Amino acid sequence: MIDSVVSLVLFFLAALFEIGGGYLVWLWLREKKRAVFGLLGGLMLAVYGIIPTFHPANFGRVYAAYGGIFIVSSLIWGALIDKKNPEKYEIIGALIALAGVLIMFYIPR
Repeated sequence: MIDSVVSLVLFFLAALFEIGGGYLVWLWLREKKRAVFGLLGGLMLAVYGIIPTFHPANFGRVYAAYGGIFIVSSLIWGALIDKKNPEKYEIIGALIALAGVLIMFYIPR
């Protein structure tokens, strides 16, 4: 149980750094913010690349499962930061992806 909680924390932490870093780069390039936004975003993206290495599973499984977490996290980010609530079919798709994560990563073998 504790391993699953730690694993989920790592997935959501990676999502925060990936989405947050990408968002800062977005602000720098698309919204013409100062270069410091891009630099901080790049640093966050580098940290994002390190976080998944703490999972004991193999690279392919970690990144496949992370994809589902990323989908859910992106919709949460959009709702909280961009104030864009997901549509019904985005929520359904995210739940399907999350179900895939649970099957791939957390069902005992």
